[in-house]
Amino acid sequence: MEPREYEPQVGALLRIAWEALQAELYAELRAAGFDDLREVHRPVLRYPPIDGLRPTDLAGRLNLSKQATNDLLRDLERLGYLRLDRDPTDGRARIIRYTERGWRLFDTGSGLSRTIGERWARAVGEERYADFHATLREIVDVTRQAWPRPLQADLGARGGGLVQRADDP
Repeated sequence: MEPREYEPQVGALLRIAWEALQAELYAELRAAGFDDLREVHRPVLRYPPIDGLRPTDLAGRLNLSKQATNDLLRDLERLGYLRLDRDPTDGRARIIRYTERGWRLFDTGSGLSRTIGERWARAVGEERYADFHATLREIVDVTRQAWPRPLQADLGARGGGLVQRADDP
């Protein structure tokens, strides 16, 4: 039987681009002094920032058990990226707060991600990249409407959706 050739579908293309971005991003973060991060930390550190969430809300966002989520949070707390404060509205609950080092990590990662996007824009053309970015935002909005539970948390339902900055094409 002859091997079949397949045209990569959108999921595969998005995954390949995502994996390339993540590999470069984390290599650059390590070079910038965040060399104590591990692969397991990635889901906790992605957009949107987790500052202000309760650990149980984060567990739902990550689709992890509360115990696994708390283990990750305690590890990041030990590394100095965050702290767990008492929730002022419920003394039994905790609120995740970034430390100065945690915000520095988030800001550095955001800047690196923006730089990678700018390089991709130069590679394919600024206008094509801007169209791609706008189309991807539309797809995210449509997807969020169709699958609200997991994506509402991932895309900032508490803050009204994706935040578009003035310098964000």
